[in-house]
Amino acid sequence: MEKKYDFTTENFTRIINSDTVPAHDHNGLDLEFGDTEITIKKPYIDADGEEMGNSIFILHDNTLCISMRSEGGFLFTFYRENENESFKNLEAGSPDSIKEFTWQIWTKIVNYIDDMNAGKTPFHAFREQFGIYSVPYDLEKLFEFEKEYGGGSYADGFYLNAIDKTGLKTYSEEEGFLNSFIEFATATGGGSIYAIWVINENLDKCPIVVFGDEGGIHLVAKNTTDLIHLLGYDVEIFVDWSSAYFYKGGENDNRSEHRDAFLAWSKTNFGLEPVRTDEEAAAIVQVASDQYADSLYDFLIKYDIDVEEGYETVQKHRSFEAFEKNFQGRETPQELVSLYAFQQSHANYSQYFLLRGYDSSILKTWSQSDAFISAVIPFARATSFGACYALWDERLGKETKDMPVIVLDRENGIDVVAENVLQLLRLLTYDIEPVLDGECFKLSNDKDSYSLSNNIDAYRSWLTDNFKIAPVEEPYEEIIDPAQAKFSDAFWHWENLHRPDK
Repeated sequence: MEKKYDFTTENFTRIINSDTVPAHDHNGLDLEFGDTEITIKKPYIDADGEEMGNSIFILHDNTLCISMRSEGGFLFTFYRENENESFKNLEAGSPDSIKEFTWQIWTKIVNYIDDMNAGKTPFHAFREQFGIYSVPYDLEKLFEFEKEYGGGSYADGFYLNAIDKTGLKTYSEEEGFLNSFIEFATATGGGSIYAIWVINENLDKCPIVVFGDEGGIHLVAKNTTDLIHLLGYDVEIFVDWSSAYFYKGGENDNRSEHRDAFLAWSKTNFGLEPVRTDEEAAAIVQVASDQYADSLYDFLIKYDIDVEEGYETVQKHRSFEAFEKNFQGRETPQELVSLYAFQQSHANYSQYFLLRGYDSSILKTWSQSDAFISAVIPFARATSFGACYALWDERLGKETKDMPVIVLDRENGIDVVAENVLQLLRLLTYDIEPVLDGECFKLSNDKDSYSLSNNIDAYRSWLTDNFKIAPVEEPYEEIIDPAQAKFSDAFWHWENLHRPDK
């Protein structure tokens, strides 16, 4: 064991006097290792002239307390197993469990301070920025790899890091905006930053965006695994207001020192093959953009962030011409035409719902069958993660407004939602983002965890004024369950017939 871990006055003083421990804040440095809270304080003189601080205080699981203090050149360590006991000296005859725990925490403190002094990011500090969320598994594994090989040594310009919100605040200081992104790595030598856009409690399912050091917010990867795939290309991402992309060119084959080790690691841990061309990198970025750009565009508008550049494709899909084209010559339901007019002046009226145009080729995600594609009419975004609402043409001669409504989720399948367009419009008054879990349609049971859409009251009034429909109170009993009872069996049989790939 290295001497730096010896519990001596010299080592204790080195920790206390570290630049990482604040000199002018008498509250000291607070750390958390799991359910253990630690406070490290430099020595200071209080208002009564008494010498205070020069200590490390440890509280484990709100019961076990350990106090370390240097006084007169001597170290004193005391412990208390619960608040009903008095403090005792920690010595050779103390319980082995207390001694072992104290040693483990002491070594963690030493490692943390040494990493901070060396400019490295300790995992504790890296994890802290994720707040209430678990660090994605991919990033935990990547952190271990980077700890061994070093940041910037395996992917050009990339370093995992603990990053404050300073850069984000240049775009907006509103709490909702700041809490929606978790920055976790530098993307370029110039200071561009990778962040997770938090649209799911499971961060493994959240997309990755890049914040350009000179401006621009763009999608890069649909999840952390795809980002790791892109890192294997070993070239800095280019970012400006209008775009973000990877460009190496045929002549540029500069390799980071440990790129080969990284490629082997990513193959072993995630089964990833190397990205070999600009086009392959662009395809990964495009997948993220296709799935999330529409939602990100609305999110940024909500916080008055400039989206004039970089979102031209999104804007194109929002034209009435693009929306009407969804129906391929069939009648566009007048209820949706009217809603489109309302949407033009009332953005954000039901959680992530948006009438927009779709290229029918997106349906190939679910089936290559022409019969399937011609009978499904996507017409609106359903969720922040790219699911969409569509009409199902049963080939029974129904008008489009009377066709059942389904939801299609790339990750989790298809399900029936409402009997017809008006029933869907009524369902939207519940103002909750739907999810598909497996192939079961769900709405959140915790409405209090969602902030209301900006124009939900205007939407409810619009629906009542135009169609004499009151807002839904029990969405399952009133809309979802009856629709599934009426159509689910027939839809399941039809889907299996036209989706032999299922």
